[in-house]
Amino acid sequence: VGRGGMGTVWLAERSDGVMARQVALKLPSQVSSPGLVERMRRERDILASLEHPSIARLYDAGASEDGRPYMALEYVEGKPIDKYCAERSTSVRQTLRLFQLVAEAVAFAHARLVVHRDLKPGNILVTTDGAVRLLDFGVAKLLRGEDEDVDTIGFDRTDKLTRITGTALTLDYASPEQIRGERITVACDVYSMGVILYELLTGSRPHKPKQNTPGAMLDAIQDHEAPFVSHVAHRQIARGMRGDLDAILAKALKKLPAER
Repeated sequence: VGRGGMGTVWLAERSDGVMARQVALKLPSQVSSPGLVERMRRERDILASLEHPSIARLYDAGASEDGRPYMALEYVEGKPIDKYCAERSTSVRQTLRLFQLVAEAVAFAHARLVVHRDLKPGNILVTTDGAVRLLDFGVAKLLRGEDEDVDTIGFDRTDKLTRITGTALTLDYASPEQIRGERITVACDVYSMGVILYELLTGSRPHKPKQNTPGAMLDAIQDHEAPFVSHVAHRQIARGMRGDLDAILAKALKKLPAER
């Protein structure tokens, strides 16, 4: 049902006669990769501490007979939040109510010293009844262990584009300090949430690169201020965004973490 940098996710079913349940079975793509195994171990430990109605639940974890680690997670039948809102043409108020559930889940994780680090629409599913599930804590960071786990992209200009694909982020939603390999804080998630909400309200992202290249996107994220959301939104709904929404999103998208 899914494939990413860490591995694959399969729709599976518990069949030991104790309980019938469909689960999302997460398997690393390489058994011999210590980095992937360690990430899955960390994700398991993080998810075990995050019991919240809007965070996909961890049911079981272990290793197969060949030594491959696995995690059995709550299987969520839903759509990415951007597709859900687009298909239902949600109003600004409906979109904000839905996004509030996302914010509550992220705040719950932050209160437990966990930063997601890869928030994007594909990691936020919405079910048919409007429930939100936050997925994929595979690159999450425990703040209490921050100094032991520094993510760097190696950002001198010569090699950052060649190393970007191996980093724990999605470029379109990453904060400026993430792509520079600086300290990870809750402000990283705040920035990513600002990008997501901006996109949900306007249909476009706040960054306007001069060219459609990773390098131009990097420059836009680091150097260009986003226009007010009310200046980009459709004219019929722009008036309702002036004031509070303009101010909130402008603050969430500040380049400096301390200003968010």
